[in-house]
Amino acid sequence: MNDYSVSQTVITSIEVECRRNPEKETGGILVGARTETRSFVTHCSGPGVIWSSSAHHFTKDTDYMQQVLNLLYEYFGVNYLGLWHKHPVEYPLPSDQDISNAMTEISELDIGLEELLTPVCFLTDDTVQISPFVIREGHAHRIDWEIVPDKHLPDIGVLERNWYDAPAGRDRLRDEVRKLEHYNLDVAISKGDDGRCRIRVTNKKRKDRELVFLCPTDYPVSAPHTAILDKETGSYLPVSSQHLNDWNLYRSMLDLASELDFV
Repeated sequence: MNDYSVSQTVITSIEVECRRNPEKETGGILVGARTETRSFVTHCSGPGVIWSSSAHHFTKDTDYMQQVLNLLYEYFGVNYLGLWHKHPVEYPLPSDQDISNAMTEISELDIGLEELLTPVCFLTDDTVQISPFVIREGHAHRIDWEIVPDKHLPDIGVLERNWYDAPAGRDRLRDEVRKLEHYNLDVAISKGDDGRCRIRVTNKKRKDRELVFLCPTDYPVSAPHTAILDKETGSYLPVSSQHLNDWNLYRSMLDLASELDFV
């Protein structure tokens, strides 16, 4: 029987998504790596773009989640491990339908899985409870998992590179820069000590401020951390953005620059 680990970023992402949908179900896929003795959950997704839910129902955006999975596989070689989803507080266990759906996936998927991770989440006041389960052999089994800080994941052999190291990531970065420069914006790219890509954008007609994007290691699966630098004071201004709130693979830095009046 395997042990299980999950990155702190996955836990945080799930909590944010649950709070974003307090009155209805939501969910997404879990992605990571497996050894003979342990499963590592390194990434997760939200529900996608075209999805439906109610207080007692959730239908994921299968096509979108497959695109997320394909991208993460190219970036890091990680693969599908299961599905997380939110339940009403009075149903803190995987349902019979959850078990049936998981067993169907296990039988149909050709990636050698004998079980699927199926955490169930619920919201009490403003606290998100995450109860991890695996489904195998037609039953749901409660498990314990270790929450691992992201900085320790490379030490165990996963997430040893950044998104821009993969061909798809390099293509994405070139396309993002091309779109920004098309609108006569100055773009500067640098890398931090932690390897994360930092992109600074300035409008040539207004050089008193700078838009700064700090890209997470799985960009564009996760949204860029975004701030506005006031060059006169040297202070970073908070950003309020609907595009960040609704981030998905189809959003871009140009969308954010346009929304924040840099274009």
